[in-house]
Amino acid sequence: MGPCLRRNDHVERSLMISSKSLSRTGTGMMTIRAANTTRDMEECFWIRAEVFIVEQGVPADLERDEHDSKALHFIALADGQSVGTARVVLGDSGTSAKIGRVAVYRSNRGLGIGKLLIAAIEGYPDLKRVQTFFLDAQTHALQFYEGLGYEAYGREFMDSGMPHRRMKKRNRHSVARD
Repeated sequence: MGPCLRRNDHVERSLMISSKSLSRTGTGMMTIRAANTTRDMEECFWIRAEVFIVEQGVPADLERDEHDSKALHFIALADGQSVGTARVVLGDSGTSAKIGRVAVYRSNRGLGIGKLLIAAIEGYPDLKRVQTFFLDAQTHALQFYEGLGYEAYGREFMDSGMPHRRMKKRNRHSVARD
């Protein structure tokens, strides 16, 4: 069964997937939605702390920043358990969006959750005016993002002690301004 958008009682939009690729872990249902509750936000920050601070050694004072309060955060749930997150910061009066802080728990990597997070962001109805998505990819993740249609540009740079490249992609879901 492919992805479909639905609305729940809180008018949250979700990407619901019954994924065969996740079945090898016993996971039957994947939900990716905007993180709209305090608990969702706490889960997003826990995942980020585990991935970026604990695993990658990013200083805690750099992991959270001034963009978190205005960003749109997404949470990935496997059978109701949080497993991944990402955020989007709008720019240029809403016509560009920077995807960042994409993180999946180590035990859930390699199952397509990162791809599903990016697909949910790119297809999210509230982002339909975005013309271009941008991101700063760790160089080890360049192929992952290239496989999703992102193009690297500019020179390699260091961020939190790790090499990165800037990437961009036109939003195929974009609609013209009214």
